[in-house]
Amino acid sequence: MFAAGIPLVSAALSVAFPGEGQSLPAVERTYVIGAASVSNAAPLVVNGATTDVWRTGAFLAMVQVKPGTNTLNVTCGKASLERRFVVAEPPKPGTWKPFKPITSAKDPRLGKPAAWRTRGTLFTNRVRPVPDDGDTLHYLPPQFTVRGAEVKGTDWIAVWIGGKIGFLPPASLVKTPAVPVPPANKPAPDPTACFPSDPPRGVPPSAVRILVDPGHGGSDTGALSPHGWCEKAVNLSQARAIRDALRKAGFQVLMTRDDDSFPTLYSRPKLAYDEHVDVFISVHHNACRADRNPREARHTTTYASNEKGLALAAAIQKRIAAVLPGIKDSGAQTKSLAVCRNPAVPSCLLEVDFINLPEGEEASWDPERQKKVAAAVVQGVLDWME
Repeated sequence: MFAAGIPLVSAALSVAFPGEGQSLPAVERTYVIGAASVSNAAPLVVNGATTDVWRTGAFLAMVQVKPGTNTLNVTCGKASLERRFVVAEPPKPGTWKPFKPITSAKDPRLGKPAAWRTRGTLFTNRVRPVPDDGDTLHYLPPQFTVRGAEVKGTDWIAVWIGGKIGFLPPASLVKTPAVPVPPANKPAPDPTACFPSDPPRGVPPSAVRILVDPGHGGSDTGALSPHGWCEKAVNLSQARAIRDALRKAGFQVLMTRDDDSFPTLYSRPKLAYDEHVDVFISVHHNACRADRNPREARHTTTYASNEKGLALAAAIQKRIAAVLPGIKDSGAQTKSLAVCRNPAVPSCLLEVDFINLPEGEEASWDPERQKKVAAAVVQGVLDWME
């Protein structure tokens, strides 16, 4: 066992990333993480370069790569490992063209207007300003009829809400020819009606309901640590610590999952909405893109996707940063994330630490640090309420 209470791998040598046959984007270098037996005193060599081994046996190296198939060679004493992975070719200049905005109902790219009925949930029926854009104009409830037209050359439907054009994917709509075509100025219902606009001030924790969401789960493993442990597992462990601390403080707490299941991405905010909770907190651990050094990238942050969630994120992040003094504090940030876009429930996503480096792996699974992070979350929620 090492300090965090996670058993070591039995293999004398292992590589968690990149995986055998894995495809990487077009990069000039990549990080390599894995583990070697801590009892092996021989030097660890990655592609000819001697590499330090952390006290847990975990290691991190940066190697140069080229487009096409690359070979990784790792040795430690008598143990050796060879791995092949593929790096994509750099994209050719000019291959991506931005979508030209549609500003008029007479745009030749638009088909004939018809009545379309939404068939998804409030969170899948997300009207966007342009196709593939991460922003949100409206959230439409199920069985809501809109004026819409197919956009030629794309897989999107243009819809008119309040006199303005937005876009929905076809999976969210079904054409209903028997229904009269709605007017272009038909407004969207307010999804925040019946929800409070301010934090629950002046009430005891026992009157506040919080939904804790351990990120990933099931077949969605999330990031990998040097020993090959999945982010989904440490998310659940940290989320349980947060749940227990919140309950001890008197809060009512629900979980999106309490096992290795996978609630779908949009079912998580939907549960928060359906249950009319006061707070939604998603728990994650980070990893950087392939070409970045995890030690240089390591930081802690809390994300929100709107102003309602940003105040909550800022209060929690301030407390978390205080108990993680050795990690860069990137503060609370705004980012369009599916679980945080809830227009009615203040929602945030914690990125506690980076697990794709030896130090982050060890710290993230440490039960004592998990308790400190959990206590920080409790205090952050109380600060937000005040």
